[in-house]
Amino acid sequence: MKLRSMIVMVMVAVLVAACGGDGGETTDGGGGGGDDAGGGGVGSSVTLTAANFAFEPESLTAATGDSIEYMNEDDAEHNISAEEAGLDEDVEAGSSTTVDLADVEPGTYDFICKYHPDSMKGTLEVTE
Repeated sequence: MKLRSMIVMVMVAVLVAACGGDGGETTDGGGGGGDDAGGGGVGSSVTLTAANFAFEPESLTAATGDSIEYMNEDDAEHNISAEEAGLDEDVEAGSSTTVDLADVEPGTYDFICKYHPDSMKGTLEVTE
């Protein structure tokens, strides 16, 4: 019986260690210093949600090299399109995508959902 208890305890310890993770998901690069001239560093991430046929938030600020985590909580396909920034990404209903800002020049850009432009519009400010 002792051997059986010991095996169960070892199995529980392994499961707890495997499921423990690192305590939370971090999406930023850690330092926030925007002086990465090499282009190989990890940028930060901002979140954009499509819900109830609206963007939340309607205004985003991110640096060149960052990314947008675009989550679609609606039952319809959505899109983020900012022609001047060269962005045009679809996201299926109930899914998400990552929009890379590595090639986007600093500036302020209007964005829309091409499928629902009357209710889904916002502003993206890209900094250095």
